[in-house]
Amino acid sequence: MKTCFYILALMLLTLSCNSDDDNHQTNIPTLDGEWSLVNVFGGLAGVDDDFDVGTIIWDFDEDNSELTVTNTNTANVVYDGFPSGTYDYELLTTDGDTSIIINTFTYRITSLTSSQLVIDEGIALDGFLLTFSR
Repeated sequence: MKTCFYILALMLLTLSCNSDDDNHQTNIPTLDGEWSLVNVFGGLAGVDDDFDVGTIIWDFDEDNSELTVTNTNTANVVYDGFPSGTYDYELLTTDGDTSIIINTFTYRITSLTSSQLVIDEGIALDGFLLTFSR
């Protein structure tokens, strides 16, 4: 009878344990990490250039506010972002809009999800819209 009681108690303890720690985590997308530039759209020339994933990588380090660009594009295009190098950046939020300032260039973040980032130069006629993916 004792054995039956212990088995029943062990089963109740096992079944009553619930690990719901993961349910309380929020998945707020961030810039942190690597993003591949996959499309540049806009400009006076009507640019719409696609790039293979991994050709142009922007790696945001949020801890140090640094952007490391690895640009291995060899295609002749009007615009493909920054050349390879390390750049300081700053995030600026005003009136609900978030912008990213890289050196002297300001881009408005129009979309940020866990898998896609879209930034806009915000210049009406000749600005570029850059689309990145993870």
